[in-house]
Amino acid sequence: MERLVVEIPADLVEEFERYQDRLREVILVGLRQLKVEESLALYRRGVVSIGRAAELAGVSRDEIIRHARAAGIEPRWSEQMVRDELA
Repeated sequence: MERLVVEIPADLVEEFERYQDRLREVILVGLRQLKVEESLALYRRGVVSIGRAAELAGVSRDEIIRHARAAGIEPRWSEQMVRDELA
């Protein structure tokens, strides 16, 4: 296992201390959320499809759609996309 040293601002130290025995989980949850947000930003800009956004975030297509809707982002659909989905 590699070692990583992270400096935490003084105002957050107390909060992290409460989760000291679960820091791995805290980091993984934060990393997952960040990946979802970054993927949705790419989707919103039209850089990637919703399917690709899901892949980048490491979640299912249904889950990325739920995150998108929660963020006020409606999935884009074209006639070609509908035909492809139904094929």
